[in-house]
Amino acid sequence: MVVKSRQRDLLHNPRKEDFFPLVSVILATYNEENTVVRKLRNLMEQDYPNKQIIVVDSASDDGTVELIEEFVKDKDVEIKLIQERERRGKASALNEAFKHCSGKIVVITDADAICEKDALKKIVSNFSGANVGAATGRQVLLNPNQNLTTKFEKTYRGFFELLRVGECSLDATPVFNGPLMAFRLELLEEIPEDTIADDSHLAVQIREKGFRTVYDPDAVFYEYAPPTFRSRLSQKLRRGQGLVQMFLRQWRMLFNRKYGKFGMIVFPAEFFMHVVSPTMVLAFLVLSAYSLFLMGNYMLIGLIVVAGISFSALLVMKVRAANFILTFLDSQFILLLSLMCHIFGISQHKWTKVTEIRRLWKQNAVSE
Repeated sequence: MVVKSRQRDLLHNPRKEDFFPLVSVILATYNEENTVVRKLRNLMEQDYPNKQIIVVDSASDDGTVELIEEFVKDKDVEIKLIQERERRGKASALNEAFKHCSGKIVVITDADAICEKDALKKIVSNFSGANVGAATGRQVLLNPNQNLTTKFEKTYRGFFELLRVGECSLDATPVFNGPLMAFRLELLEEIPEDTIADDSHLAVQIREKGFRTVYDPDAVFYEYAPPTFRSRLSQKLRRGQGLVQMFLRQWRMLFNRKYGKFGMIVFPAEFFMHVVSPTMVLAFLVLSAYSLFLMGNYMLIGLIVVAGISFSALLVMKVRAANFILTFLDSQFILLLSLMCHIFGISQHKWTKVTEIRRLWKQNAVSE
């Protein structure tokens, strides 16, 4: 993937400057009074001439709906507002919004993500080629160096982009960025209501139909990383469980020649990282503990001490390998917890808002 990630010229079909099909932009909200006005303004400022904006609100009990209605009245703009009487999760909200889409391309975005003014134009341009069925954009963190927690996320995002670019250069990617993604309307199907990672579910579903699902690093959106360990764990746990759920449901694509390099290389590699590898790490830890405490394996104790000293030296010397090891272990720990949640039926399809991120948007308003 490191080698393939350098072949960025393979990511896109040639962009057409005059490619502006009607686009339906979907914004799902739930108690987003701190972000929704800024987000609507951001959508209205997009450098794209042909768009329909649909907001589906999942029974917010704060001032979200009132702020949307006030924005529409003050700005004299046309925005389709759908109000759900009951909060059933994002998948359900998206299914409802799909029924009202008029555009050939459907763009889905989040209230706590601000897009570059040309992001809509960039992500839609991927569909000028008939073989592309879905596309996702690139996240840029607004607070990458705030503390140790956000630095973890910064490192993770670096590896995330490397993998996405490498996978798309090879074939396609199964992992999407939910805050900015686009799909051909004709390829969308109803999402199961208990789906957690709706973004990647739709991406794999479309790749299964024979279309490419691509990552576009030029379509940029901005987000805050969760600033505390607890908020990061909450966000990552939900995301991890969603990916574990998706990979287990789509296991028939494993080593399936029907899907080319995606079925033979990309999907198996991602399946291994999200489902198999965390269980191997757990098995390793259990067996190591057994060897240490029950078998008195002093050689193993010595090796662990040497490894610990070496790793500490890497951290002190700020060697990049240490960041990779920490990020890998952090990811595996979260995926292991996510797998446990999935096995024991603890569903997180009704997404939990990270309130700290909303507070950051409120406190550090971007220039308007």
